[in-house]
Amino acid sequence: MFALANPFSTHSLDCLHDFIEVACARGLTLTEDGPLVTENLSSLTVHEILDKIKDFLNSDPTDEHYNVFLHYLANYPVSMCRRKVSPILKYLIGFHYRLGQMFKKDYSKVSPISMEELAEIFGRSKATVHDCIKETESAWKSFLELKKKHEEAEAKAERELIEEAKQRLRKEKAAESQA
Repeated sequence: MFALANPFSTHSLDCLHDFIEVACARGLTLTEDGPLVTENLSSLTVHEILDKIKDFLNSDPTDEHYNVFLHYLANYPVSMCRRKVSPILKYLIGFHYRLGQMFKKDYSKVSPISMEELAEIFGRSKATVHDCIKETESAWKSFLELKKKHEEAEAKAERELIEEAKQRLRKEKAAESQA
């Protein structure tokens, strides 16, 4: 479904964004009002964006953190800049943390992202990051179930296509041998 390589890579960030969109399309609810993947930019000022960038730069970030920060600022500017943690930001933090934990198991060279790193990237306290991770645990489990079902359905469809192709080849071979 999603080929993930490193929790800091742009590809993985795009996949995380896709994670959330696909999960919402398949029934994962991010808010009481339903899925929330897009944001209304009309309430955001340039001053707020610049302040967020200045705060981030003052934290002396690593190159990898720049990638993550800029990706999320470009895709979720309102959530990144507002003081209040939005539902989508809560899911981004929680899912990004858990994605990093998945990498720890799968890739020995990749260190998982820490709560401290997430606090730096998102400009939130470690306590807020911890709360986001805790509050999204059941949604992460739901997402993994949806992902597993999707992968099983894809595998089944692939097996059916292969079987159909084999049957067609058998019929063609039988028709050729009769002719």
